Amino acid sequence: MERSASAFESPASYTALRAAVRIGPLHSGLGLALCAALAATAVLLAGCGGGGQTAGQGHATSDATSTGDRTAGQANASSNALVAAAAPTLGTAQSFAVLGGSTVTNTGPSVITSNLGVSPGSAITGFPPGIVIGQTHAADAVALQAQSDTTIAYDNLAGQACTSDLTGQDLGGKTLVAGVYCFSSSAQLTGALTLDAGGDPNAVWVFKTVSTVTTASNSSVLLTHGADACNVFWQIGSSATLGTGTKFIGNILALTSITLAGAEVSGRALARNGAVTMDSSTVTARACGVPPVTSVPPTIGKAFGPDTIKAGGVSTLTITLNNANDTAATLSASLVDALPSGVMIATTPHAGTTCGGTVKAVAGSSSVELTGGAIPANGSCRVTVDVTAPVADSDCYVNTLPAGALQTSNGSNAEPAVAKLTVL
Repeated sequence: MERSASAFESPASYTALRAAVRIGPLHSGLGLALCAALAATAVLLAGCGGGGQTAGQGHATSDATSTGDRTAGQANASSNALVAAAAPTLGTAQSFAVLGGSTVTNTGPSVITSNLGVSPGSAITGFPPGIVIGQTHAADAVALQAQSDTTIAYDNLAGQACTSDLTGQDLGGKTLVAGVYCFSSSAQLTGALTLDAGGDPNAVWVFKTVSTVTTASNSSVLLTHGADACNVFWQIGSSATLGTGTKFIGNILALTSITLAGAEVSGRALARNGAVTMDSSTVTARACGVPPVTSVPPTIGKAFGPDTIKAGGVSTLTITLNNANDTAATLSASLVDALPSGVMIATTPHAGTTCGGTVKAVAGSSSVELTGGAIPANGSCRVTVDVTAPVADSDCYVNTLPAGALQTSNGSNAEPAVAKLTVL
């Protein structure tokens, strides 16, 4: 049977009636009348095409639910945006630049600035030729406590909520603000990754991987706008491998192993269970929470002893390297002293050093060279070699090491060093 049109068939009218009912408490008579009309309309719609309207209402309900889901999603997004990465305390592990679980092995002239340790394993090999500017702890109470503190920090990092999922993306070429960046598998760095603090010295970056971190050769991590290496953390579910020429920044906490192949790390290499393997690499850790101190350039002194000899006689040349800093000054280039014309290395050079590294002094040659080594903190070290001069000089032989000849991690000498040898 055909039904005549009614004002109540309009959904808009239906909604208006519902709104009108809500004013019932203010005008109870009108509210009751509208309520009855609304009920009649509902029956009419249900009996004649109401199913379609009900479906539409169902869609409206669904839309409302979807809106609720979007609101929740927006709330979650806002919540994640407010989650800040937090720097965990490293405890006693802070004093270590390298800490292994099973072993620490080295090949080549690696340099570790700060402590070196292993626990529960006990094997540390390759030092020398590697240099440790700090203490070495093998399977002792200090290393054991450092491993315990590393585990606490690792678990803290693992528990931090992700602010961004970078799974499948190469870190190279990215500029990242502070946050917790997660990888459901491995992470790769090819090229340069820039960490931008935006002027906030307390900005923190946490990188979390389920498996590995690998860097391609000559990759790098760069800091800008006040970013601090102390506030960069890499929580690695298995192992880290840094390729040749990589300049890496941050505290590496790996569940298994860490391999450094010709890499430079400003931070720490802390392996919980496996080995740390180094090949011609450097790891430099500074005390975090302590503002960096401006380094005082090293100085050089030199003297001949005795300073007067007969022609063909022998004198010992002593070169003294001085460091007034609280941190050791590691030589970053060879120190070469060119002897004045007429003076040469003695037949028996007796060359030696207290600086570590290697001294090259060939009998009859005209130079002495120190490669590697370091000047201890707030201290000095020496290079000695015997020299001779077969011909007398009417005045004297002047031996000079120019400014800048000594290049170290704490700078270069600003003043030359001069010594005179008289040959009669």
